Amino acid sequence: MTSTGKSSNRTVDGFVCHANGIFEQGLLTTFARKNEICIEDREYDVIIVGAGFAGLIAARELSRRGRSILMVEARDRIGGRTFTAQVDDEQYEIGGTWIHWSQPHVWSEMTRYGFSLSESEGATTNQISLLLDNGTRLKTVSTADFYPRLFDLLNKFSNVDGQNGRTVLPQPHAPLTALDAIRAYDHLSMQDRLNQLSDLVDIDNEMYEVLDAYLSMNTQGDLAKSGFLDHLTFWSLGDYDTNRTWDKTSRYKIREGTSALAQAMLDDCDQVSLSLSTPIVSIHRTNENKVRIKTANGKIFTSRAAIVTVPLNVLHTIDFQPVLREEKQRAIAEKQCSGGTKFWAKLMHPIGNWCGFAPYPNPITVAYSDDPEGYIIVGFGPDDALDIRDIQKVEHELQKFIDDCKVQSVFGHDWRHDRFIQSTWSWYKPGQISANLQVLQSPEPPLFFASGDISNSWRGCIDGALQSGLTCVRQVQEYLNNR
Repeated sequence: MTSTGKSSNRTVDGFVCHANGIFEQGLLTTFARKNEICIEDREYDVIIVGAGFAGLIAARELSRRGRSILMVEARDRIGGRTFTAQVDDEQYEIGGTWIHWSQPHVWSEMTRYGFSLSESEGATTNQISLLLDNGTRLKTVSTADFYPRLFDLLNKFSNVDGQNGRTVLPQPHAPLTALDAIRAYDHLSMQDRLNQLSDLVDIDNEMYEVLDAYLSMNTQGDLAKSGFLDHLTFWSLGDYDTNRTWDKTSRYKIREGTSALAQAMLDDCDQVSLSLSTPIVSIHRTNENKVRIKTANGKIFTSRAAIVTVPLNVLHTIDFQPVLREEKQRAIAEKQCSGGTKFWAKLMHPIGNWCGFAPYPNPITVAYSDDPEGYIIVGFGPDDALDIRDIQKVEHELQKFIDDCKVQSVFGHDWRHDRFIQSTWSWYKPGQISANLQVLQSPEPPLFFASGDISNSWRGCIDGALQSGLTCVRQVQEYLNNR
């Protein structure tokens, strides 16, 4: 959260629920670009479906190479699963948030546009509450004692091969390099690995529940349904070290906001038409190797190639004709984990620099204060365990951690039930990385696929979306140049 004086537009995404019963649908955001008139009888070089970061980088790079681009976006804004909202004149990240200078693609964009970092207050907390024994026992612990114990267990949890995971993911940005090793561990769920660790290491019940809480926050769901290999992917990208992984995934964010970065990339495009609030229903490949895209309101647009950047869990809603390859249809039908909830709560009284943990299936697995005084809490929960649009339920769950907590307002967005998203960040089910990742990435010219859900590295992050989009740019350029 940072102060901002930027002008805003309202998106229908998100909500604010007040203690007095007033419910506001939609949030102010810093996206400024207006919808444009798109011509149906024109043939574009490339149509890009989706204006998240994968679509934006593809649009910028292809347009600056002289390609005519139409970008169609179902939402009334750009940015996909990220957007910066303004609530009470303060700036909040409603979706994807954290970046790091070791993430090559997003850091290149930060350098390009002169953006800077700010630090999440919750990354340096000094008060920790543990909700244990099925929510019946609350314990307060010190940072100095707690984090070394947790990090030691996370190091052991990740060391699945006795080499800190290096034999499984020796090249984190090329995740299938050691394919035999990947296949050997991809069947493991997070719960399977936690059970293995419990057999190997003496873990007291308290730390077991804390480890469960942290891991469940990462997967945003049932550990038994979440693949262990995605955890190992983040671990390897974090230099095979818990401290570094922590910093890279939850400490630093864009001071100017994710929406500002998305806007900067859009403003840097050339020859790009943008059609917002334009869901598509079908993608048809013609006998002439052209692409015809039909929108929900009946418009048809034509191009020489198309890049589909919609989230993995939404691909099944699009009618592809002719149908995609059988193996891709299977991978799309399987989907990935759907994730859980992220919410912001503004308190009536400050609680200081605080963090709380509770194991699955508690409706809040991790929450922490995110401003210096402790008026603002950001919380995460699994599955559908908490209705974040109900302020009384949110207050009730927070009071399990903070006895006299009073909530003034709750705001956020229900990503899990958003029909254009149907998930929070990416997390694969057991067995899906070895079976599905390359299948989902593979082009079917003139169709190409990109998103943060199918990237090689930093899957589920801004950096992963950028990497996936850049890969598509190269594929599309080669395809069009050879036609």
